[in-house]
Amino acid sequence: MDTHDSQHAGISTARVEAGMRPAAAVTSRPGGGGQLGAWVLMAPALVVLLVMTVVPAVYLLYSSFRSESLLGGSGSFVGLQNYRDAVSDPGQRHALGITVAFVVAAVVVETVLGLLLAVPLAAQSRSNNIAVTVMLLPFAVTPVVSALITRELLNPNYGWIDYFMGLVGLPSHVEWLSNPTTAWIAVLGLDVWQWTPFVALILMAGLQSLPQDPVEAAALDGAGPWQTFRYITLPMLTPFLAIAVVLRTIQAFKTFDSFKVLTGGGPGTSTEILNLNIYRVALQSFRTGAAAAVAILFLILLTLLVPVLLRVVGRGTDPEEA
Repeated sequence: MDTHDSQHAGISTARVEAGMRPAAAVTSRPGGGGQLGAWVLMAPALVVLLVMTVVPAVYLLYSSFRSESLLGGSGSFVGLQNYRDAVSDPGQRHALGITVAFVVAAVVVETVLGLLLAVPLAAQSRSNNIAVTVMLLPFAVTPVVSALITRELLNPNYGWIDYFMGLVGLPSHVEWLSNPTTAWIAVLGLDVWQWTPFVALILMAGLQSLPQDPVEAAALDGAGPWQTFRYITLPMLTPFLAIAVVLRTIQAFKTFDSFKVLTGGGPGTSTEILNLNIYRVALQSFRTGAAAAVAILFLILLTLLVPVLLRVVGRGTDPEEA
């Protein structure tokens, strides 16, 4: 009886082990099949990404070495001639200078105003939540729509801006978009109105995530509000300032809509930014090869600028905390 039981137990154990081996094989096999399935599921998105980003970028680089034109004909290979023309063209250098001036002015003003808004709005309260919601409304408006509305508001014949300026005793017939100074005020004012909430939102999130122990310790040591902010809060907020400045700088370099709608680069070429210049070369002069070269140089400039900004603005901060 004991021998029979032992044999029966041995057979059962063998069956169990035999049954477990296929299961182990099944669990080990899906590793490759699972990865293949994941690639199959991602394939449509990867194809769209390839068609929408990689292919145009490669074609842009290819066109920059050719004398391509929208008027037809087969362009010829010109090597680096388009790049040499772009670097030596006074119009391109002027447009680059206008672009840099706009980016510096816009980012500085928006960072300062965003910080001034973020500090009082960082405290959690119902009134602050309502204020934040109202503050984000300009950021939700399409840039083209904002520019179109602003252009009507600045119209010297029926615009509200001149009307209300007249009510308070200021000049009531200002040709905002016909003078270089006022045109700059218009495009900068529109950009500041629309993008300051973006900066304020980033800095608000940073302020709300900062530890309160250093602030409380400074208060116990007798530090005032300004000293606490200057020596405690602001240094801890530097990584978030770096993020806001870098993101806003990249976006400001991409600005096109407001200049195209408000000023068209005028009066004269006083607001002719580089993006508008590329648009003119490609779609008005039809020299797509030359425009592609300028765009590639612009991309290289931004690629080199971003690490420099991160080092300068985020100096003295821990990269892991940023």
